[in-house]
Amino acid sequence: MTLTHNGYMKYTLPDNWRAEYDSDVLSIYDPCGKGAITMSFYNLLTGEKYVDEQISIMAKKFIDQNGVRLKDSFILLEKDGKAVLYGTGTTSDGWFIKIWVIAKCTKVVFATYESKRKSKEVKVCDSIMDSIQFMEKC
Repeated sequence: MTLTHNGYMKYTLPDNWRAEYDSDVLSIYDPCGKGAITMSFYNLLTGEKYVDEQISIMAKKFIDQNGVRLKDSFILLEKDGKAVLYGTGTTSDGWFIKIWVIAKCTKVVFATYESKRKSKEVKVCDSIMDSIQFMEKC
C-alpha cells in the first residue's frame, strides 16, 4: 500500500502494517510486531551547509541527547537522488534502535525504529525507508 504524507513524500507499507499521524509525528508499525518506526519531519536551511553535513549534525545531536550508543559509525550514501544516513545501536535502557535521516532538497525525514531486541522486522523497516520518495523537484 502506497501512502502520501503532506503532499511531498510517498512511501510503501506492507499490507499488514499501519501508519498513524499525530502531532507532527508519523508512527508506522505491525500490530503483531516487536517495535515501531517513529518519523519526524523538518525543513533544512538552504545555503548554510551541505545537506549531508546538516543531517549528520541532526543525527549526532539525537544520539548525544538520548544516550544512544552506536554499534558502528553512521553510514551516509546517496540513493535515488536523496541523501540517506543510517546507523544502529542501543538506547540508554538497552533497547535496539535503528536511526535513518533521509533528505532531498530542503525536506528531511528523521526516523527511528526501537524494539526490545533486534529482529527480522528491521528488514521490513529498511524496505519502508527505502520506499520513501520525495515528490518535489530541487
